[in-house]
Amino acid sequence: MRTAVAEYDRLKAADLSVISTASFDELADGLIKARIAAGLSQRALAQRMGVKEQQIQRYEAERYASASYQRLCQVSHALGVRIRNDILLPPRSG
Repeated sequence: MRTAVAEYDRLKAADLSVISTASFDELADGLIKARIAAGLSQRALAQRMGVKEQQIQRYEAERYASASYQRLCQVSHALGVRIRNDILLPPRSG
């Protein structure tokens, strides 16, 4: 719990331009961190998206597990972020 609070405080205080994620599995955490770094509450994000605050609370509590690709795009648009990542192909076996 103490670590989570410290991370929250760090995100709120920092002037970040990039939040790095190592894999697609970390996308949800990246979106949550982007919201915090932008100084937006869950309520403010919900208002930008035209949904209820409880929906954002559910998405974040479950790390966006039930969110569709379209919804993830809406979240990133509402946050004003661009998501870039590489698709790394496995080596060809001979």
